[in-house]
Amino acid sequence: MADSVSSVEGGECNLAGYLTGDRALLLDVHSKHEVLDRLIDCLAGSPEVASREELAAGVYEREKLMSTGIGLGIAIPHVRLASVSDLAVAAALVPRGIDDYESLDSMPVRLVLLIAARSDQHAEYLRLLSRLSSKLKDDCFRERLFACGSSAEFYAQLIEK
Repeated sequence: MADSVSSVEGGECNLAGYLTGDRALLLDVHSKHEVLDRLIDCLAGSPEVASREELAAGVYEREKLMSTGIGLGIAIPHVRLASVSDLAVAAALVPRGIDDYESLDSMPVRLVLLIAARSDQHAEYLRLLSRLSSKLKDDCFRERLFACGSSAEFYAQLIEK
């Protein structure tokens, strides 16, 4: 995307540059494996991702190193791969929560944001992770996300500036 860099500069975190409406999912799944597979399938269908297999291998390898459940009901699995042409995001809201995500605070995960970046997009990738983490620590924003009743509402909240 031509304007991707501007989406994470200046303290703003505008996901509209990376997330499309069809990649914001409201899911009824029960496990970490299920939510990751659904997000991988979703993101693998995007033009930025050339290989579903490499994406899945990268995501699961990252999870082996350390769970991406950061606490507060949030997980941010993330990978950088040569088979990805530009930053792309898929998001899932799981209202019932996922107990087996192994989050840092041991709480069920209700929001999962999968980020895939090109292997040389280190700075932009880190800026996006940082901005997302900061934004998601806002209790009001997080509660608005958790209260969404549809994928469309979830997407609208995620891309709100």
